[in-house]
Amino acid sequence: RGVLLKAPQPRHDQDATDPASSAYLIPPSDVQDICVGNVLSPPTSAVSFRMAALSADIPHTTSLSTTNRQCSSGLQAIANIAHAIQSGSISIGIGAGVESMSSDPMHELYDKFPPQVDWEVVQNCRHSRDAMGCLIPMGVTSENVSKKYRLDRSALDRFAAESHRKAARAQSLGKFRAEITPVGDVSRDDGIRPDTTAETLSKLKPVFDKAEGSTTAGNSS
Repeated sequence: RGVLLKAPQPRHDQDATDPASSAYLIPPSDVQDICVGNVLSPPTSAVSFRMAALSADIPHTTSLSTTNRQCSSGLQAIANIAHAIQSGSISIGIGAGVESMSSDPMHELYDKFPPQVDWEVVQNCRHSRDAMGCLIPMGVTSENVSKKYRLDRSALDRFAAESHRKAARAQSLGKFRAEITPVGDVSRDDGIRPDTTAETLSKLKPVFDKAEGSTTAGNSS
């Protein structure tokens, strides 16, 4: 959902690396390597990102790779580029991350793309419980963590509401302006809800544990 729902992922990268952007502080020809973090990648994702880089005037001599470390994919891309600079392999690189969860709904993931493993081996190995646990959705993990550390629903809703309040204030003061490169005519985060309160969040129903759960669409994102 959101204003970027229909924008292709490579368009996000292309705009972010556009030399016409005020955020672009070096010539495109100086970039020696690009690493893009992406989780739900189609088979042609690397090609898409390569096309985005070339469209942003980055030369064909600049290498590009993708990395997948689940929710840490963007951070891993930055780490990969940082390590390359530290080792002396390159002097300048771009570590990026892009995702469109609306284009690839998580609740359909295992139905459409089940893990290609030998299920008999996995279910009977010494660490079968841990191996099969990899199929547990992150939302269910959220509920398990809440129960383990006794985090009640009201505390989570209050924390979420306070997060929106802080973000809204920072946005109104222009704190994010220098950090956001426009994508098309979109130049601000549309996920911040300044009118959100713990009371309004408390009316949302739990998603994963409908009877006793604490994780909702309002306090988990």
